[in-house]
Amino acid sequence: MNKFITLGMAALLAACQQSQKEQYSIDGMLTGDNIETGMAYLQKYQNGEYVRLDSAVVENGAFTLKGKVDYPEMYNLCIELGDQTEEESAQKILWLNFYLENSPISIEGDANTLPEATWNPDKKYTKPVIRGSKTEDLYQQLNQSLKAYDDSIVILNNRYGEEYYKPQFEKNSTVDYDKAGIAIVKEEQKQLALRQEKILEFIKQNPTSVVALDQIKMILSGTFTDFTVQQIDDMYNLVAPSWQGTQQLQELSTMINAVKPLAMGEKYIDIDVQTPDGKTVKLSSLIPEGKYTMLEFWASWCGPCRAEIPHLRKVNKQYKDFAIISISVDEKEKEWQKAMKEEKMIWTQARITDGIMGETVKKYNLTGVPTCIILDKEGRFYKTNMRGAYLDNVLQELYGE
Repeated sequence: MNKFITLGMAALLAACQQSQKEQYSIDGMLTGDNIETGMAYLQKYQNGEYVRLDSAVVENGAFTLKGKVDYPEMYNLCIELGDQTEEESAQKILWLNFYLENSPISIEGDANTLPEATWNPDKKYTKPVIRGSKTEDLYQQLNQSLKAYDDSIVILNNRYGEEYYKPQFEKNSTVDYDKAGIAIVKEEQKQLALRQEKILEFIKQNPTSVVALDQIKMILSGTFTDFTVQQIDDMYNLVAPSWQGTQQLQELSTMINAVKPLAMGEKYIDIDVQTPDGKTVKLSSLIPEGKYTMLEFWASWCGPCRAEIPHLRKVNKQYKDFAIISISVDEKEKEWQKAMKEEKMIWTQARITDGIMGETVKKYNLTGVPTCIILDKEGRFYKTNMRGAYLDNVLQELYGE
């Protein structure tokens, strides 16, 4: 054979092999009941919604998806089992998140116990077995290192409901639920701190991995952050050298710039609010100097907000040096005035007139209520998520029992 033809064929074969290496293949195999037919959709979360990128028919529990990604990233696999002409409620919809990369990947699991799109807290789910993605392997290693903390936190959350909330609604209860709640909160915070240390150590050890980058995004994705600006910058600097010039680092930078004004130790953001007598004033005019102050964002239509108010009445009576400012996001002034009267809210009251969907709440990154924040004596963000025994715990630390 002509040597040039031979060399050309070798080069073509090498190119084909290289092309195959730069692609992913997802081979899925489901076991269990009612897996004969269905559709598998590869999705990606973009701009607040899941976008379907590819699909494959499920036949007897098996399906295959092939394609190419620019870099490893978290994707979602949505598997709709059953007759696609039926109502969606009659189908079983499985919901799997995993890190996809250009490699041969297999996903196996029992359709009866795999996670579903509609989560049932009373159902025991099992994770799929995913092989072939080194990025997913690293992510699962992290999850395994956090499991003991996560299990403890779940147990503590259940205890909080049983030992703190439940006794409050039982007549003639002799349980000291305040003491029990504070003890649970202290232990939960200890577990959360240990968990956070584990994640930060993971980020330090794996700065080039997208898993580390995503962990920072997750840490900073809440309404508020429990980190200072310096701590946020330190996290960014761990991964920045490995991700210079990438879209991922730009996305992280955008997130960080948005959260920094709300970081611990930063001065509160002044906004216009309405007082009960109809005047528009600056929030700063309501915040007393030299006192710890809680900003409690709430609404008359919010059940959990109303349920917390009796506790705030007790706090307001017990801690005279602690200021509470309840800021309603009610759009209707009449409903706000009615709720204040019904709940006997005698401490400082105000309202954001453009409501929960307006521009004002965006300055505090509010996406829901109740949201409770404590400011220190200089008006800097000090604590977040301050409700129930979480608030009592901090007040004991500040003022004693």
